[in-house]
Amino acid sequence: MARSQNGYSANDKEVTRIWKVGEKREIRLRKGNTGWLLKHFADWFDNNIENIDSGQLDDWGYAARDIRGSNVVSNHASGTAMDLNATRHPLGKRNTFSNTQETKIRAQLRRYDGCLRWGGDYQNRADEMHFEINKPPKACAATAKKLGRKPK
Repeated sequence: MARSQNGYSANDKEVTRIWKVGEKREIRLRKGNTGWLLKHFADWFDNNIENIDSGQLDDWGYAARDIRGSNVVSNHASGTAMDLNATRHPLGKRNTFSNTQETKIRAQLRRYDGCLRWGGDYQNRADEMHFEINKPPKACAATAKKLGRKPK
């Protein structure tokens, strides 16, 4: 079975579902706590950084593919990554957010106990549209519970 960069099973659409983010957008992400954390962040982003409900449909999640320019399976392929307002924050560009927005993003990410990572922090090629799960399921479950997810 294929594994994405972060170790999750990949290229299986059955482990994903459609999550409503913002007021109108829908993004396919992994089921369970990992998808819930990404949705939680996307809703916050929509309310505090940029509206994701208007303009182009440039908010993406699951895609069975490798990381661009490599043979490593993308975290998108496991439903554990999403891109928000991709056309405003193109791959390889830095400083596509204001200093105030970056400060808010970093502060919010700290609430996720390292479970979420931002592509704006990549050392080589910036990917400021990109947010991904960075810890195993058990850690994501604990953080989701801390942030208010009710067990199912």
